[in-house]
Amino acid sequence: MDVQFFIDVFPEILEGLTLTVSLFLWTLLFSTFLGLVLALMRLSPIPPLRWVSAVYGWLLRGIPLLLLLFYVFFALPEFGDFFILSPFRSAVLGLTLWTASYQSEAIRSGIISVDKGQHEASEALGMSRTHQMRKIILPQSVRIIAPPFTGNAINALKQTSLATVITVSEMTGITRGIISSTFQTVEPLFALALVYLALTTVLVFAQSGLERVFRLKT
Repeated sequence: MDVQFFIDVFPEILEGLTLTVSLFLWTLLFSTFLGLVLALMRLSPIPPLRWVSAVYGWLLRGIPLLLLLFYVFFALPEFGDFFILSPFRSAVLGLTLWTASYQSEAIRSGIISVDKGQHEASEALGMSRTHQMRKIILPQSVRIIAPPFTGNAINALKQTSLATVITVSEMTGITRGIISSTFQTVEPLFALALVYLALTTVLVFAQSGLERVFRLKT
């Protein structure tokens, strides 16, 4: 490996870090909200809501993310100008829809793991279903949700690299450009791998901290 070349290209790859992190954070925010809504729909006593959530999960988990990104960026505009999105927004939308299908299952598994006695006790106190979820059920389910939720978040972070196929110039796109112009692959790919490894490590530590905090609270 050419160490000097590695040192030279590393800062260039880091120029795409802000875009990669931004893409990931927007995806995490929207997919968490949508995942929570889908999880609550799946647990709803209203059959149509359960069916919609179940079909959404079946459909989105069965479609490759790359195909979904292509559809959002290239096919949606066929339905009208309203659906013409920038590459970045298309990537956020595709990643959000895909990630939410997994996060909903992580959240649902945490909610149903809470002892039924907690539900019965909160109902006996006259709490509404919304109040139960916000004050009793969700706080207790966080410890169980955290590992699969973080795993899905790490997967979403790595999948942001696919945004390069719809012309988003994040880190992977920059790396591809370097390889195309220099015909050297080892150093740019190694640098890219180190950055992704550092980012995923941060998420792993965040998961451990979150579990520790809610272990103390419960």
